Amino acid sequence: MKISTIKQDGLAHLSYFISSDDEAIVIDPRRDAQIYVDMANEQQVEIKYIFETHRNEDYVIGSLELQNRYPSLEIAHSKETDFKYGEIKLGDEDEFKVGSIKVVALHTPGHTNDSMCYLLIDSSVSDDPIVIFTGDTLFSNEVGRTDLVDIKLHEEQSEKLYHSLTEKILKLPDGVIVYPAHGAGSVCGGDIADRDFTTIGYEKVNNIWLDMDKSEFIEAKINQGLILSPYFKRCERLNTVGPELISNLPRIETFTTDRFEEFLEGEENTVIDTHSIEDFMRGHIPGTVSLSMEGIGLLAGWALQEKHNFVFVLDDLENLDEARASLLRVGLDNLVGYLQMGVEGWKRSGRDIESMKNYGLKELKELVESDDIQIVDVRQPHEFESGHIEGSFNAPLTHIREKASEIDKSSPKASVCGVGLRSTTAASILKKNGFKDIGVPLDGLKGWMKKGYPVK
Repeated sequence: MKISTIKQDGLAHLSYFISSDDEAIVIDPRRDAQIYVDMANEQQVEIKYIFETHRNEDYVIGSLELQNRYPSLEIAHSKETDFKYGEIKLGDEDEFKVGSIKVVALHTPGHTNDSMCYLLIDSSVSDDPIVIFTGDTLFSNEVGRTDLVDIKLHEEQSEKLYHSLTEKILKLPDGVIVYPAHGAGSVCGGDIADRDFTTIGYEKVNNIWLDMDKSEFIEAKINQGLILSPYFKRCERLNTVGPELISNLPRIETFTTDRFEEFLEGEENTVIDTHSIEDFMRGHIPGTVSLSMEGIGLLAGWALQEKHNFVFVLDDLENLDEARASLLRVGLDNLVGYLQMGVEGWKRSGRDIESMKNYGLKELKELVESDDIQIVDVRQPHEFESGHIEGSFNAPLTHIREKASEIDKSSPKASVCGVGLRSTTAASILKKNGFKDIGVPLDGLKGWMKKGYPVK
């Protein structure tokens, strides 16, 4: 048995390619699925099944993309959701044979009602389980969130998760290796450790959630407070009916500066600048939104509007495929092109560029103390409540456009987040929506606190 982990940066999504003898399975494939084709070719194996751990909320699944390449493979997911694609509707303890591996599906509701874990047994050696793929049920140092099915059912889902963990997962031998669906930085857990795998025994000893009784667990879950982004509902919808095949999407075109300038004027058009946040602040095309290559994987779903058309201003043409993949992974399919020659071509045409102020922390502190600037804190409410600059207005990036109407455009503003990524994106959106005097402290709130400046 050979296990390969495919890590999707930004979203911190982990998918898996598992082969045995001349057969293979894929668990929770990403939408840009060529990597699994390459692995199958390299290992000279046939992909027999795709196993989905649940109807995902934070990314679009790639099962249909992969099945389009291998029509004979079968897609398996829980019978608890009425999926409009797939061949196998799984129940608890359903079994499958793949090479020398026995795959056992375990129904583990809580994060969602259709959550499944997959226990693997290497039948060529013994009947003892060796590996479990836990989806969003159990992570390294964390467990799945329980607020996404329906906030009114938060307590009920938390209790379900508690029972799934204690009655199924934790009864496995301590030595069973755990491969979760997400790593550190994912919004699917509050504090996922920077370990892409773990063991049942290690989590029993070190995972604080597994040391709680039922009432403590439920209360802690209800009060956890995690990022809620509007794009989750889009991914849920697409992962129920099945997303469009990438090959059926419109071709990406090269935009001349004239055509690009006309595109900028469209109310339902968004231009995405993928330069670093430092380069964006030094000079960018007016009306563009900052989503650096460092941040686009995580922030595209938070910052962009579903029904808009998108054009890239690229820092490097070689980044086109990865930048596009970052949109596709969260169901933003309306990418129509990129600007020929980028910012340099725009400048050579004699058109203007704009800059954005990078506030030094000392300067910002003086402005705050003299009440000459308003801080717009673009972190999530639970982050804001844990500590913020006094007098800040909380306008999370996930809802920045709705919150913009509550902010006075006439006075200077500083957009703030932890390290500058979200705040630069938010500032660019506010600037596009009529805020003239707005800047960003690129050292962020972490830099502010490191200097010992006060937070409330």
